Amino acid sequence: MKNNSKAYFLIIAAVIIWSLSGLLVKAVDADPLWISLIRCLGGGIFLLPYIFKEKIYPMKNILFGGIFMAIFLLSLTITTRISSSAMAISMQYTAPMYVIGYGFYKSKEIKFEKFIVFLLIFAGIIFNSITSMNGGNWWAIVSGITIGLSFVFYSYNLQKVKKGNLLGIVALINIISAIFYGVLLIFRYNPPPSNFGEIIILSISGIVISGISYALYGEGLRDVSMEKAMIICLAEPILNPLWVYLGKGEIPSMTTVIGSILILLSAIIDIAFSIKNNKKEKKVSVHNLSLIHI
Repeated sequence: MKNNSKAYFLIIAAVIIWSLSGLLVKAVDADPLWISLIRCLGGGIFLLPYIFKEKIYPMKNILFGGIFMAIFLLSLTITTRISSSAMAISMQYTAPMYVIGYGFYKSKEIKFEKFIVFLLIFAGIIFNSITSMNGGNWWAIVSGITIGLSFVFYSYNLQKVKKGNLLGIVALINIISAIFYGVLLIFRYNPPPSNFGEIIILSISGIVISGISYALYGEGLRDVSMEKAMIICLAEPILNPLWVYLGKGEIPSMTTVIGSILILLSAIIDIAFSIKNNKKEKKVSVHNLSLIHI
């Protein structure tokens, strides 16, 4: 797999676009449901032609993936709105903790490297929650934890999708998410954004953040390894609160900064261990192949 500068540029551009979501939520005075609905609808419509490029199945996992993506985005939006963008984006990276915890329970075996990652994420969640607990903002803690959990179930269902165009899958998930928000609005109706400028901003952000960014990322992955792409993606939780600070003057609390650093550190360590294990597996496979030839 060749690593060229254009591919790196595409992935970096996608990450920068994703990192603008926090500023968007803070800048628009609209209900989180409407923000999420308009964004997903914009992204889904923009990528709609890709749905017909290749048959997508199983649809059951696409449906559940869309629902959990909707819960994830809504929780991310709510947490950003009622807490800080630093807390919201860092809680996305807590997803491995739940997977590792389930692995401990299922296998009855605790691996040292996974336990380190688990402890760092858990400590990060505690630090992230301190400010909200002191302020009595318990909903921020609930929505923050929901971010990580929903991302786990979204990722699980996405991995189960065996066939389909990548951008077509993203489009379908966006459309399902938009329908999910529409159903929620029936039971919890709030007036849509009345400011025409905000509607335009949300629509464009849907096309750019939920549409174009995935096209850039998918194209970049053709020539960049997944491990390196994941390392580049770690810039998002740093850039997201930076844009919010520059645009809205929001400064996260010291405990939130510490919590975010711990969670970011856990992600770096997890990626490092994954790269190390992959290299070991490759060496073992080459050794086994040489034995076969002998």
